[in-house]
Amino acid sequence: MDFIKESMQLPIDNLVGLLLYAVIYMFSAGLFVVLALTFIPNRLPYAVKSAIVGIAVLVSLVFWWNNIL
Repeated sequence: MDFIKESMQLPIDNLVGLLLYAVIYMFSAGLFVVLALTFIPNRLPYAVKSAIVGIAVLVSLVFWWNNIL
């Protein structure tokens, strides 16, 4: 457990920390996209739904990147 805590301190410097942050990002981005898809009404055009999902992924990427640095 100490190894995991140490690798989460500076994730850019080591592979384990970077992989842990990537797994956390994939889980949070997946959750964010699922929530976005849950509340999108079906009567919207496909392009609008795709744009909403793309914005949700972009926001989660920005949020993840700000947490790493």
